[in-house]
Amino acid sequence: MEINLKNPFYAYLFGLIQTDGHLYQNTRNRGRLSIELNERDEVILLEIQKLLPFYSSVRKRTRTTNFGTNTFVSLNVSDKQFRDILEAWGLPSGKKSKIIKPPLEKFSKVDYFRGLIDGDGSLGLTANGFPFLSLITASPLIVEEYLKFIQQITGKAKTSKPNVRDKVSNIAVYKEDAQLVVKKLYYENCLAIPRKLAKANEVLAWKRPLTMKRAENRKRWTIEEDLFIRQNTIENSMKVLDRSRKSVEIRIWRLRQLVTN
Repeated sequence: MEINLKNPFYAYLFGLIQTDGHLYQNTRNRGRLSIELNERDEVILLEIQKLLPFYSSVRKRTRTTNFGTNTFVSLNVSDKQFRDILEAWGLPSGKKSKIIKPPLEKFSKVDYFRGLIDGDGSLGLTANGFPFLSLITASPLIVEEYLKFIQQITGKAKTSKPNVRDKVSNIAVYKEDAQLVVKKLYYENCLAIPRKLAKANEVLAWKRPLTMKRAENRKRWTIEEDLFIRQNTIENSMKVLDRSRKSVEIRIWRLRQLVTN
């Protein structure tokens, strides 16, 4: 198996590393890569360990937080050759959420973005029962590349603005658009976290009810835009979000109704 990002395994792995991995560098060329996931996702780390041609170890640890006690599993690789490869592909050491970017060499986009989704994305059915797929990222370069990827598949141009509080973007697609992207990402026999793969099957099994009308070409409101109009004037929201006064006013009214109901 060739070690390059055109290879589906390494493209997926690099995406997962950028979200749930950490590259530690110490003195005298010592260091390690660590990918840590909740214990429920241990199976994907064991599969990666089996496919990776470098020595690795898997460890468990238990953490207690305000949300309870959880067990986490980490895959650790100290091999310097592998660490050098990751750096050559563009993986920074230390904290990386805002500075990660698409790989520096040609890569399999489908597998790479599935790695990002498995790490920092979510998919499935909403409370209303229709499909969705979302990716949360603080990296402007990832936002730019992922939006291009979505447009190539759906034929629709999307925009995404980071929220005001922590400058994080939540890029979401719904219904048939979500199905198109999920079908591309989670193809048959692909490497993926099993629970995410199960959610992908739920998305693909959905059928639009006959009573549900299509809203073609309607500019959907994003979570980031909802936060923006709550924190800004109508005039500023119209200017920044490129929406009409009526659109902003109706959205504010609907958000207030959701709070009171």
